[in-house]
Amino acid sequence: MGFFQFLGVKKKELTVDQVKREEIKLGIRESQTLAKLEKLEKEREDIFAKGMKIKSPPRRRQLARLYEMKSSGVKTLERELSILSKEITTISALKLALERRNSSKDGVSRILERVDEAELMIYLEDDKISQEMYLEKLNGVLSTVTDGAHQITEELGREGSEVMDVWQKMDEGEIENFSDGLKIADKAVREKEKRDSELEAE
Repeated sequence: MGFFQFLGVKKKELTVDQVKREEIKLGIRESQTLAKLEKLEKEREDIFAKGMKIKSPPRRRQLARLYEMKSSGVKTLERELSILSKEITTISALKLALERRNSSKDGVSRILERVDEAELMIYLEDDKISQEMYLEKLNGVLSTVTDGAHQITEELGREGSEVMDVWQKMDEGEIENFSDGLKIADKAVREKEKRDSELEAE
């Protein structure tokens, strides 16, 4: 069952548990797609390395074609990963919204009835819409049904930001050593987990 089929079929009787199960399924699909992408990238690198060593023009031409095919596959899988990431963000936002409104069945149905599948599908499949832009669009969808929508998308938008910041600093040469970067990332994640635990305890 596709993501939008899931939302459409379950729209009236959807529960938090069903949303959590769908979230797990999407997570598995994301991991499988990532594994395929990494395998394809490795094959592409191997083809390129082989082409550097081989001097025969016909062999190189054949390898160049293979490289282009693998590159096309990489692009397709990267796009699939981008859509999956947005789908996971959507289902996570719905889960949080449902958890906050689970005391009222009317609240649950109102949340789902306001989700415009056609509009979300456009946002999901548009490569020009980044994860950050998608969060803003999702906030617009959820803001009509829950006062906490902005807070929900802010929470989701912060996922992984600490590690992303470390990678950015490594890209810019601010952090030069891999092991240093890993230590800083681990420390940032631990501090975030501590902050989240303290907020939950309040």
